[in-house]
Amino acid sequence: MPLRKKLLRTIMEKKAQFFSAWLLIVISSTVFYSFTAAGANLIDNLNIFYSENKVEDAQFVTQEPLKDVEGIESATGTELEERYLSDVPYGSDATLRVLDATQDVNLYSIVEGERLSSDQDIMVDKGFAGAHDISIGEDVQLYGRTFLVSGFMAIPDYIYPLKDESGFLKNPDAFGVAVVNQDVLEKWDTQQVYYSVRFSGESRDELKKQLNQITQIIKWTDKKENNRISFIKGDIAGVKKMGEFLPIGILLISMVIILILLWRLMKKEYVQIGTLYALGFRKGEIIRHYLSYAGLLAVSGSFAGTVLGWALLHPLLSTFAAYYNLPVLEVDPHGAYLLTSLLLPLVLFIPFTYYLVQRVLKTPPVSLIKGGELKVKVSRLERLFKLKKITFKRKFVIREIVRNVPRVLFLLTGVVFATVLLLFGFVTKNSMEYLVSDHFQQVYNYEYSYLLKAPETDPPESGQVGSTAPFTIEGKTGEEMATITGLKAENTAIQLKDSKGNKLTFTSVIMNQSLSDKMGIEEGDTIEVTNELSGRSFEVTVDHIAVSYLGNMIYMPLKEYNQLNGYPAGSYTEIYSNKELTMPEENIVATTKLSETVSGFKEMIKPLNYGVAAIAFVAAIIAVIIIYILISLLIEENSFKISLMKVIGYPEKSIAGMMIGYNRWFIILGFLIGIPVTLLSISSFMNSITAEMNVTIPVQLDWMSVLICFVIIMASYYVSLWLNRRKLNGISMTEAINRSTE
Repeated sequence: MPLRKKLLRTIMEKKAQFFSAWLLIVISSTVFYSFTAAGANLIDNLNIFYSENKVEDAQFVTQEPLKDVEGIESATGTELEERYLSDVPYGSDATLRVLDATQDVNLYSIVEGERLSSDQDIMVDKGFAGAHDISIGEDVQLYGRTFLVSGFMAIPDYIYPLKDESGFLKNPDAFGVAVVNQDVLEKWDTQQVYYSVRFSGESRDELKKQLNQITQIIKWTDKKENNRISFIKGDIAGVKKMGEFLPIGILLISMVIILILLWRLMKKEYVQIGTLYALGFRKGEIIRHYLSYAGLLAVSGSFAGTVLGWALLHPLLSTFAAYYNLPVLEVDPHGAYLLTSLLLPLVLFIPFTYYLVQRVLKTPPVSLIKGGELKVKVSRLERLFKLKKITFKRKFVIREIVRNVPRVLFLLTGVVFATVLLLFGFVTKNSMEYLVSDHFQQVYNYEYSYLLKAPETDPPESGQVGSTAPFTIEGKTGEEMATITGLKAENTAIQLKDSKGNKLTFTSVIMNQSLSDKMGIEEGDTIEVTNELSGRSFEVTVDHIAVSYLGNMIYMPLKEYNQLNGYPAGSYTEIYSNKELTMPEENIVATTKLSETVSGFKEMIKPLNYGVAAIAFVAAIIAVIIIYILISLLIEENSFKISLMKVIGYPEKSIAGMMIGYNRWFIILGFLIGIPVTLLSISSFMNSITAEMNVTIPVQLDWMSVLICFVIIMASYYVSLWLNRRKLNGISMTEAINRSTE
């Protein structure tokens, strides 16, 4: 009982320090449980949705519609669904893609509202509905016909609603999807036909073989290459990785802080510990007493953090579900993550605390009663400094640093960690800005691209021409899907540069950096490629690597492309133009408008700005906590010196400069170290989450972001000083006088 009372009394005496350490544990447990459980639930819901709603394995377009779909299914062992779509203008500058409600593949799921019950009903994706103020029960006009919005839906091949499956930024203001009964679309003149398929066994190759005997495949997209389906997996991986690694770093810092607090506490309580021995307390009881500090903080902090994590889990899931048009089918607490969140702090803290307490209790009781044996040793590091000819103030600061190297190293580590966390959001924002605002618009110098149903040889009314098809690439690391595009030498619609900034022309084979990095292919390597549309294979030698990160791309001369693929000489299947062309709809497979991608980025960057601000706020709090605790401990350790300096007559400002001021240089050093650490760690993080995507995100950091982060870190330092000012000023001159008479 006496020790229990002492436990609570001591915590209340040092409540600011213990509360700060406890808050770090709460933050780490909150982030760990909310993000890992959210990631696991997203994966569960995604897998259930894909399974129950029969997500496609691939989609394709043929030159002529298939007449015997059931016969092809029977012959190839596939599930084949004929799909109808029509892109309908909505409002002033938006497009609503109307799809038919399928029966076998890519079944829609109700997010809110009721299913389609008649040809007058329509279901819309919730993102587009929100962007255009469309409510359930409201009427919408499409092609002069009135439809009743019966509800909001999600379909597995439009989880991430992109107009083009090779796009990478959705924009609900400009594009959305809707579902109506098939009978409606069959009557529209603007409808296009394509096919979704689910495979079993070797049916993929058999299907292609059958199709090429009947007609010609003009477009083929596997599930993995369809960004509407694959992008969510990379983002979920990012959420889980952040939830796994970030809290561990915070916990480790919390653990070191708690160990430092206990070490200082026990050093001050040597006499009390020795007295407890003399009163008959056993060693085990004393060990349990000091373990209870770490145990109480770990248990209460992890419990509070896990409860907050559970509360945050649901809004986090709802946010992701709304962003990806994914229905939340079930929410599982995931017991493994729940237990880890509750027990991890305890498992980490107790063994190290036990080791620390054991070390202290090895001191003989007699020495403890006398206050321990205080010995100040001159280390080898201190001997390296010649201090005789320098001023007292500098001599004092140097001795403080070299005699407290572990404390300085921990301060550096804490600042580096806070810097990495702080820069994370800014690097993400800068990287996305570079990818779209700079890189994307520099590479693609056109507004419209048209993919044609059949090869053409006559010149278009405007623009430049090329040919494109999906290919399987055999490289050092295995197979990868890529797009090979044939272009004329004088083409300016796509502009590429090498790593030295030299402009590349389409008189040679050029591979982009994204595909090169994934497959380990370098200039001069020869690779085997297989056309996914025709099945024809051939070899190409990579002449140049272009600094381009969007998609897995290879470019080559159009003449060579046609020869190798057996296409008519001088033919093309794609047109790039800066103005909209007037072409028959039946001749076009897909139309892409680049300005929609840029506007989509601008919409996406808005919530990202709030995310950056939130991360910066958390990083600033962590930095303040770490610096505050270390400075407060520094003041406590040196209270006698501070009191003595006041007796001698040093002003408080001068004392603060000698005792604390030098730490700002280590704050700056920690920040500078944190910059390359951030770039390296985020580069690995980006590579891991984009491993399953056909996009590589180059890590970028501009000087303005660095300046903002530096200001935040230094502000955190000065806030910590302000919080500790009262403690420093509260040390009286009588302490030095009293201790000198003991």
